[in-house]
Order: sequence, then C-alpha cells, then structure tokens
Amino acid sequence: MTTLVRLFAGATLALGMALTSPAHADPASDGTPAPASAPASAPASAPLSSPTEPPPAEASKRTIWPWLLMGTGVALVITAAVFQVRALSQDDKREDDELKLSVLDSNDPQRKTLAASADEHDDSAKGSRTASFAIGTVGFLAIAGSVVWWFTEGGSTSPATSTAPPPAGKLKLKPTFTPSLSPTYAGASIGASF
Repeated sequence: MTTLVRLFAGATLALGMALTSPAHADPASDGTPAPASAPASAPASAPLSSPTEPPPAEASKRTIWPWLLMGTGVALVITAAVFQVRALSQDDKREDDELKLSVLDSNDPQRKTLAASADEHDDSAKGSRTASFAIGTVGFLAIAGSVVWWFTEGGSTSPATSTAPPPAGKLKLKPTFTPSLSPTYAGASIGASF
C-alpha cells in the first residue's frame, strides 16, 4: 500500500513538473523535444477547470428533525380523527336517548335518567369535538412546519448558486407550501416556481 502511494505521488509530481517546465511550454524555442514523461494530449496552457463553471455546491445538511416533526404531526392528526369519531358516536347515543324520551309518557320515571344520559352524551360529544379541532390544528401546523423546515434546511449555502443564473438547460425549481386553516376547513396548497 505504501509503495502504491509513493508511486502515485511520484507520478503526480513528475506530471506537475512536466506541465510547468519551460521546455514543454515552447518546445520549438531551442529545438529540443519535450520530455518523454509529458503527455502529448494535454497542453500546458489549458486551464485545469473551466472559468465559467461555478464551484461545486456544498452537500446538503439535512437532519432527522423535520421527519420527527412530521411524524408527530401525523400522529396528532390521527388522534384528532379518533376524537372526531368518538364525538360522532356520542352524538348517536344522544339521539337514541332523545328518541326514547319522545315516546315515553311525561310521568314515566325513566324520563329523568334518559334526559341526564342525553345531556351527558351531548357534553362528551362537544368535548371530543373541541379536542379534535385543537389537536388537529396543532398536527397540521406541525406537518406544515416540518415541510418548510425540510426545504430550508437542505438548501445549498454556496454563494455562486444563489447569485449566478442557472446554466442553459438547468432550471432550478423553488417549491412553495402554503397552509390554509379555518374553523371549518384545513388544507394546504403545494406549488413550484422557476
């Protein structure tokens, strides 16, 4: 392994010396041929990299935190859905109690128990609906925040890519995410711009 490294270092040094030697720069000036170690296909005046090519962008620095936040948001949305299903179940039980109350005589002793049960189911449904709305709102905000965090965190910090226009044939897309929330609607719109 050490021998291989030495051979590579020696070849690199010889190539560098051959490319910078005056004999290689102008072989016709003194009539002597160029050294044998210099490759004929690589002229000394050729630049090593194109000046119009932007420097390579830094690697993205994404972390796991946006994914954890998105997982938390999804779990909260699922919990909100469970509370909403529970609220609907309590509404059904209240309606059953009210239906039984409508057929009972006004002097029936079960009337008071059924009325209390209907009120209890109504209160439980309202509480579940409120919890569903609050937890769902936090969940949707967590999901939206995780998407925004993921896009802002993974961007390149190279100044050349932000100031120079993209090369021909390479368009850069900028994704957009706009959450929308109201008392009766929760959603989002996703788009992109060039």
